[in-house]
Parts: sequence; structure tokens; C-alpha cells
Amino acid sequence: MEKVDVIVIGAGIAGITTAYYLQKNFPDLTYKIIESRSSLGGTWDQMRFPGVRADNDMYTYGFTFNPWQGPIIGKGNEIKNYIDETAKKFNIKQNVAFDTQVESTSWKHNQWTTKTNLKNYSSQYVIFCTGSRDRNNPHLPKFKNESSFQGKIVHTQAWGDTQYKDKNVTIIGSGCTAITMAPSIIKEAKKVTLVQRSPAWIIDIDSQERSSRTYKTFEVLKDYLTSRFFKKSLRRKMIACDPYYNETTTPSYDFWDQRPASSLDQDYFRAVELNKVSVVREGVSNWEKKGIKLKSGKVINSDVVVMATGGNAQLLGGVDVFVDDQKVNINNTSWYRGMMFSGMPNLFAHAGYINFSWTARCEIVSQRICKTINYMNKNNYISCTPRYLGEETKPAIQANYILRAMNKFPNRTYKFYQNYVLEWIIFKIAKINDKALDFK
Repeated sequence: MEKVDVIVIGAGIAGITTAYYLQKNFPDLTYKIIESRSSLGGTWDQMRFPGVRADNDMYTYGFTFNPWQGPIIGKGNEIKNYIDETAKKFNIKQNVAFDTQVESTSWKHNQWTTKTNLKNYSSQYVIFCTGSRDRNNPHLPKFKNESSFQGKIVHTQAWGDTQYKDKNVTIIGSGCTAITMAPSIIKEAKKVTLVQRSPAWIIDIDSQERSSRTYKTFEVLKDYLTSRFFKKSLRRKMIACDPYYNETTTPSYDFWDQRPASSLDQDYFRAVELNKVSVVREGVSNWEKKGIKLKSGKVINSDVVVMATGGNAQLLGGVDVFVDDQKVNINNTSWYRGMMFSGMPNLFAHAGYINFSWTARCEIVSQRICKTINYMNKNNYISCTPRYLGEETKPAIQANYILRAMNKFPNRTYKFYQNYVLEWIIFKIAKINDKALDFK
């Protein structure tokens, strides 16, 4: 068994951020990043579908300690390379164990034992950087007679080597992935049909825009808060100002009730206006031999059907966690500041914002973790465990992938705010020993 001070699970954005701040604050601390894949990048190593790119600006998505130098919206391979370059620049990559799958982690006798498919590790702390998406089991709605379809069915999360050149491609979905993918696939596909059960809000981004992290932070949070306090007036304003929205293209929900999709340089809007992408807004009834049948009875001939139907939410990467030989059920815990769980000593986990950059929260949470470890070192504490406190868990937005998985989230939250500026301030000034943690 290998002994280190900290085990970090996951080598994506959160894992690299965590490692950077651990090294910066504790030069003598030992850590190991355990990564199930063969490469760095997490989401950006897994997602390979056509047109994959960031949903938000790279000014806020990039690391503050290694600012992004590319265009405002990064492509998937560009972001993956950026993460890899950052890991090399700060000598983080040498601490990564690739192709290693965590099977369980168990707290007993004041330490964590993390079991993997290759070897076991003991540590004082475990930090989960596995995101909030089930990377192995995407959301795949089932329709009748699937076995009768003679074409290919693929989910964007498992794209592989899917070929679509000169083929009839049908994309099922109305979220960010579908809006991004449609104008990219049409460049080689014979025909592209986008099947949406309901329309989505879509914002356009100018690829030539230049800004700063401070301004984009202000702009994004201002837009989000406006959408919360002035829902109806903002809805009317968006419909009036954009000719795209009409009776068939206007969403039934208010802006930011779900995360808006993005079009880059009008690519989606132009593809639809020029009839390069056909949009059908109705549900799917069942599979047919040569395609899918809609509720109306219409059959869409398809060689490839892409399920851009989103993911399933999952915390702690699906890893079994035990405390004193008892398996922990996340749904029975309280979520402390969106970074720890009641009853789990010395275990931290990253969770991002729904309304802002994932990386931004990874950075302030990593700094808060380091402050907690430093506080424990100064006071000779061995463990830190959140208490079961807080209010009933309620999602910040009504995204389907979250609503489907409420039983997989803590049933309470304690001081977890979906507001970057507010949390940045609170994490700076709030005491580590805030009476919600038990130190021993």
C-alpha cells in the first residue's frame, strides 16, 4: 500500500486546480491524482463529438494561475491541450496515476484507504474531482422497437469513431450539445434533422469578442440575476429583440430556468435559416426499420441517430464510500458549502455552478480546502467532519438531468450559494471553525 498525504480522484479541470493549490500552499505535502482514463482532461478527453466546445467564455473558464490565451470560446481539443500544458507547466502530471480505476474509499482508524484496480493507497485526505456527471451511463431515453432500426444509434458521450459523411443524420435533443453539433455535422452529412421535444433559449457569441475575466464575471452574473428578478419582462424583451423567436421557437420556460445553449457566430441560426438543418418539434413515438417515427406518424429516414439527450447526474464518481465499515448514502447527508458531506471526515468534493464557470468555483473551493488543512495542521487536528445541518435541497435551475437525480444528491444543503461573487467573499472571510464542523 502506498502512503500519501492526499488522494485526488480525477485529472480534469478540478483535479489540476486542486493539485496546483496543494503544491502552492504545502510544498512538502505528498499527493497522488488517480485517473481512470489514459490522458488528462476529464470531460474534454471524453467528449469527441463534432463541434464540441465550451458552453461559456474561456476568460472565466480558464485558470487564473495560467490564463487562457485563445479565442473566447475554446474547442474541445484546444481545452484538452490547455489542461495538459498547465499540468506540465506546474509539474503536476508526474503525480498522476493513469488507467487506474478507484473502486472504493474507506475511513477507518483516522485515515482513508482508497482501493483501485491496480494498488491501494492510504491518506489523511481524499478530494473528489469527478464532477457531477455519470461518465459511464449517459441519459438514453428508450423508444419502442429499437431492435428494428438498421442504422446506428450513438450518444454524444460515447461518440467513438462514428461516421456520418454523406449520411442522413437525426439528432435528438434541444440542449447545448444538440445546438452545437447540428451546424458542425451538416458540413459533411447528406442531411441533418434536429428533433426537439421543445425549443430552447439560445444566445449567440461573437468569436472575435475580446474581454477580461472581471468584466465577463460581472456580465454573466448580472444576466443571471436579471433573469431571476425580472423573469417576465426579460422574456418579452428577448422575444421582441430577436426575430428567431416566434410561436414555435419560443421556450415554454423562462430564461435561465435551464442553462441556455450557445451559437457561435450565428452558426446555428444560419444553418436553420438556410434549411441546412431541419428542425422538428415533437416527441418520438418509436423506432422504424429506416429511422424514427414521430408522435404525428411522420417517419424521419436516418442512417445515424445521435442521442444528444444529456447525462445523468452523479456525485463522487459513483465510488463506494465507507465510514467505519458503513457504506454512506449521499442522499442521507447534508452538503456543507458544496464541498463536504456530513458524516464524512476529511473528504472534499468539487461541485460547480449551474449559472457560472466550473473552473471559477474549483479555484475558490481548492483555496478553502487548503485553508482547512492549514487550520488542522496548526491545531494538531486529525479529522474534520461536517454536521448534519441545513435546509432541504432544492435545485437552482430546473434542468432535467438534475431533477432526474435528486435522490442521488444530499437531502440538505448548508451555506451553498449559486453566486460566485458572494461565495468568493464568504470563502475569504468566513472562519474555518464555523460551528458546522467537528474537529478531533
